[in-house]
Amino acid sequence: MPLRNTYRPPGDASLWDSFLRRLESTIKVARIHPATIEYLTHPKRSVGVSLPVVMDDGSVRNFTAYRVIHNIARGPALGGVRYHPEVGLGQTCGMAAWMTLKSAVFGLPFGGSAGGVVVDPDKLSRRELERVSRRYVTELIELIGPDEDVLAPDLGTNETVMAWFQDTFTMSRGQTTLSAVTGKPTQLGGVAVRDEGGGQGLVYVLSDLAQVFGWPVVGASVAIQGFGQVGSAVARYAVREGLRVVAVSTSRGGVYNPEGLDVAALEQHYAERGHLEGFPGGQPITNHELLTLKVNYLVPAAVEGVINERNARQIAAQVVLEGANGAITPEAEYLLKLQGIQIVPDILANGGGLVLSYLEWVQDLSMLFFEEGEVQQKLREFVHQSLQAVLERAKPLQGDLRAGAYALALERINEASRLRGVYP
Repeated sequence: MPLRNTYRPPGDASLWDSFLRRLESTIKVARIHPATIEYLTHPKRSVGVSLPVVMDDGSVRNFTAYRVIHNIARGPALGGVRYHPEVGLGQTCGMAAWMTLKSAVFGLPFGGSAGGVVVDPDKLSRRELERVSRRYVTELIELIGPDEDVLAPDLGTNETVMAWFQDTFTMSRGQTTLSAVTGKPTQLGGVAVRDEGGGQGLVYVLSDLAQVFGWPVVGASVAIQGFGQVGSAVARYAVREGLRVVAVSTSRGGVYNPEGLDVAALEQHYAERGHLEGFPGGQPITNHELLTLKVNYLVPAAVEGVINERNARQIAAQVVLEGANGAITPEAEYLLKLQGIQIVPDILANGGGLVLSYLEWVQDLSMLFFEEGEVQQKLREFVHQSLQAVLERAKPLQGDLRAGAYALALERINEASRLRGVYP
């Protein structure tokens, strides 16, 4: 059944279009009611705001910002806030849709949302960044909250920004509300091991799938494109599992050592300098060269669309695990499959961070806080259970993990929509 009369956001809508294409392919193999499809192809709410901010030199500068709620059939919305110069409404709609699907795959009681500010955070002072962050929450104060739309970190934001979000929300509402924001410092109600969830969960998925399919682990090679919170955590936990991290990169380039990188030394180098150049334990490598390395596992963990129709034929990894949402375009996925490359989709591979947001939301609502060991155990259980459900759903679909994950997510959303009915 082709999709008709879908929502068309202005500007670059490539990520939203990717979601629609994957939705259209999935409804061919999953029984989804037309009403549910209508919900999924039309975000519940899209908001654009202007953020006037006083800069350090006394001038006033306006920043464009967005917040999108995609779907709330399974619960209140939750999604990240991105600070990046290329943030747009179409991209934000796509990210919100991804969160809807990911929450359903992991069985979490959330819908999907996303937000962002058109800004390069590296070009702002700390005080300017704080003003932008507080103004963003102030403009959205009537639209967000623990039972409506929960804010979480994304590209360009971190626990410091989340602390400003939470404080602004609390001061505006006149009461302490820890559960309105996740990704906060542990001293403000944040969950233990917060920064490691996305990467840690991906390595758990890899380890479990290796047992199912007989993939190599100890000594197997891994290349990671992106060395932020997700990419660095993937490297760290991959080494603990006995994998050999041979290459990592950032937007400025990367470093390569076929014998394996010293990840601890590399992290220290990056923390001290803010870039990977000059690391003595490897040789320089470009992002394109990294993506085309002949390795066992490739993890694109930076931004969407890095594996596309222009470079897909050059990918030489045996398995690609999407550490970033939408890292592989639909066109590229078709080409990768023709080459026999196995793909672990984003809504399964990188859901560890979402699980930790859920645990943080739960503990802040109950004011009963989890110990680090409990968090690790619950994360492991969520990943294992979700993977098993995807594998089971993928069986009648020739074992296609993407098709299985999407079918599982859409069927869970469809059932929630059926039970709730249409209001009024």
